[in-house]
Amino acid sequence: MKLLYTLSRVNKPFFGSLLFLAFIYSSFAIAEEHSAHSLSANVTLTSEYLYRGVTQTNEDPALQGGFDYAHESGFYLGIWASSLEFNGETSDTPSLEIDVYGGISGEFNNGIGWDIGALYYIYPDQNEDVEGDYDFLEFYGGLSYEWDHEYSPSANIGLAYSTDYYGEDGDSYYIHGGFGMSLMGMIDPYVNVGYLDVDGDKSTPGYDYSHYAIGASKTFDILTFDLSWNDSIDSDDCADNSVCDAVVFSVSSSF
Repeated sequence: MKLLYTLSRVNKPFFGSLLFLAFIYSSFAIAEEHSAHSLSANVTLTSEYLYRGVTQTNEDPALQGGFDYAHESGFYLGIWASSLEFNGETSDTPSLEIDVYGGISGEFNNGIGWDIGALYYIYPDQNEDVEGDYDFLEFYGGLSYEWDHEYSPSANIGLAYSTDYYGEDGDSYYIHGGFGMSLMGMIDPYVNVGYLDVDGDKSTPGYDYSHYAIGASKTFDILTFDLSWNDSIDSDDCADNSVCDAVVFSVSSSF
C-alpha cells in the first residue's frame, strides 16, 4: 500500500509528459523502422532511486523513464527523467531530475566495446539560493567486454568527470565497474562497484566514498524485474548508512 500511495504523489506533469512522449515515440518508431536511425523508450517503477549508492527519494519509490535516438554510425542522444524526494529543510528542494546526454559508441576488432559522451543533469524546480546550483555537466567514457561462453559473462569499467559537481562542489571523479552473467536463461546475477571523489566547494567541504550493489534480474516478455542489495564501503558521507544501504526492487520495460 505504501508503494501505491507514494505513486499517487509522483509529479503528475512528469507522468503525463511520459505518456505524451510515448505516443509521439510510437508514431515515430514506425516511420523509422527500416532506416539507419532507431528510437527506443524505457520506463521503470522502482522501490527507491539510488544515485551512486545514495538515495534520491528518501527511501520511497520513484517513477522513471526515457527516450533514446541512435544512428548506425554509433552516435546517440537521449533524455531520461526521475521523480525525486529529498529530505530538505525547506520546500524548495527539487522533485524532478532530467538528464540529457549524447555520445558515440562502437567496438574494437577484438570485441571490446567503447563509449564516450557527455551528460547534463537538470533539476528544474530547485532553489539555487539554498545550497548552490544542482545542475551540472559531466563527461564520461567506458569499456565493456562479453566473453563467448554459455553463461555470457561480461565486464565493464568507466570513468566520469565534472568540473562543477552537484551543488557547485568543484571537481569530481567517479570510477565504476561491474560484472554480470546469464545463468542458463534463468536469472542474470551481477555485481557493481563505484568510487566517488568530490573536491568540495560551496555546499560541502569535500568527500569521497565507495559503494556496491549485488543483485539479479529476470526478464519475462516485455518486463524486467530486478532485485539488489546496495551499501557503502568505509564512507564518512554515509556514516549512518540510512541514505546508502537499501534493498531495491524495480520493474522496467524497454520498447
